[in-house]
Amino acid sequence: MLSALAGKAVLVPAAGLALTMGPVAVPPVGADGDTGLTAAVRVGVSGGLFTANVGLVRTFARTGKGGVYCATVEGKPTPLTALLDADDRYGFGVRVSWDATKQDYVVNSIHGDEATGGKVWNAYVGKTKISTGPCGTAVKDNDKVSWKLEAAS
Repeated sequence: MLSALAGKAVLVPAAGLALTMGPVAVPPVGADGDTGLTAAVRVGVSGGLFTANVGLVRTFARTGKGGVYCATVEGKPTPLTALLDADDRYGFGVRVSWDATKQDYVVNSIHGDEATGGKVWNAYVGKTKISTGPCGTAVKDNDKVSWKLEAAS
């Protein structure tokens, strides 16, 4: 902490900080109420040689592979963050890239199944194909997020 009078660092005992800050209530995991800043979702992958369906994966807004932050405008997790978190946990072999034209990520490959030859990776929340980019749709607790390798439309 800098002293306003001397412009030098001043040591403050931890006990002094505790008294001035007071107790802090920390909510339990998943208790973010209506904020939706994290979500426990199911993630599935199909359409190529690799097929997977995994149980609940905790996902959150985060920086994706390639260094660009992925979240909805409200800061909520997305189908892409769910896929990336499932990849971190289960090793799906996800490759994504930033598309400057779309201003969003594109999934290039999952476990070697490439989005080439007129095929693309599409995301679904429930049974509904998302209509925005994979960082523009929010997911919430208990959503089923599916990634399907399909013919480009």
